[in-house]
Amino acid sequence: MHSGFFNQLLLISQFELKRFFATRKGLLSLLTFAVVWYVILRYPLRFAADMLIKGQGFIEGSSFFDFIGLSSLHHWAIPEFAVYWHFALFIFPMLSINLAADQSCSDRERGTLRFIALRSSRDSIFFGRFLGVMLIQMLLISMTALATLALVVYRDATLFSAALANLLAIVVNVALAILPFTAMMAVLSAKVKSVRQATLWAILIWTFLAAIISGLAHYLPVLDFFKCLIPGYQIADLTKLSEWKTLQLAYIPILQALVLLGLGRWLMVRQTL
Repeated sequence: MHSGFFNQLLLISQFELKRFFATRKGLLSLLTFAVVWYVILRYPLRFAADMLIKGQGFIEGSSFFDFIGLSSLHHWAIPEFAVYWHFALFIFPMLSINLAADQSCSDRERGTLRFIALRSSRDSIFFGRFLGVMLIQMLLISMTALATLALVVYRDATLFSAALANLLAIVVNVALAILPFTAMMAVLSAKVKSVRQATLWAILIWTFLAAIISGLAHYLPVLDFFKCLIPGYQIADLTKLSEWKTLQLAYIPILQALVLLGLGRWLMVRQTL
């Protein structure tokens, strides 16, 4: 790969950042995201964290959090990050399906993708858009994690140094969790011609793939290995881990993303623009 490829890659990823942070549509999405997360941080996260701090969720070996499937919350040293970890693991992958849907399909629909391809390689377009969308999502993850850190420091400023390690662990792991979802949308965006189609196909494929593989694995345990094909299948196991132990499963989303990106690149090269 020559320097021209990396220059094109950076320019296209920068364009994605500008499209999100400097356009009316992008700013509206950012405002909606901020309002939703404000509500989450202000109410359910603070409520659950307060219960953990006061020990109200734990009674004689059983707890309210065991009942709702969040028994691993007490494994975290800082309650706010324990609750944030569970919210982030489920919200950001779902957000990724919507946010990463328009990597190239709308340009193909308008006919501008052919014009862009005259000045950039298809590889730089495909990977540049993917990189740009990943950077946007990492910024959003970091913003919400920093907001959670602010809540922790507001409660007890002496926790700041300990909270930084938790903050980094969460940002890294949530970013890894959304990798295969973003790559899946890159594949679909390289194939279909509209954002709506990409989103619908993602939901259908993800839902039916999970249902079919899980059903087959239930009757034929030898097929349980194929659950690795389902983006995000490790998330349920991630919720049982805490802090840097969560990196034990990092290889799963990385491998999934590499396979999906390889497929997407193959489609992009052969697809009619």
